[in-house]
Amino acid sequence: MGLGISGFDEELDDCLTVNARKISEIESSCLLKLTGYIDTYNSAFFQKKTDMLLNAGYSNFILDCSDLNYISSTGIGSLASFLRNTQSKNGHLVLVSLQESVHEVFVILGFTQFFTVKNTEAEALEALKEAVSE
Repeated sequence: MGLGISGFDEELDDCLTVNARKISEIESSCLLKLTGYIDTYNSAFFQKKTDMLLNAGYSNFILDCSDLNYISSTGIGSLASFLRNTQSKNGHLVLVSLQESVHEVFVILGFTQFFTVKNTEAEALEALKEAVSE
């Protein structure tokens, strides 16, 4: 499943798994499957993983959050930082399959206006294709 990025699959966190696979339909794109949770203690791990992807030339992302059970305000901050870094490379980020409890944190903190959120991977792929073609 790896992308051939040195060290990406080697570093692990007990509470968060970040699996990545290339999206062949869109240049410089990958899908990240997040499993576990993002909070104060592992947000730096998440940021390190996303920085590795950006530094390897990826700029368009779908984040599959179907197995992301919890996100703290610090975790939302990490996602916002990832979004800013992606946009600085003229890239795009689409979130998909947010669990209700995770979606509530986005709503409470007012971050739904900044992120593109879709219900299915097919919808996310279509949204990403449209964003890239603009």
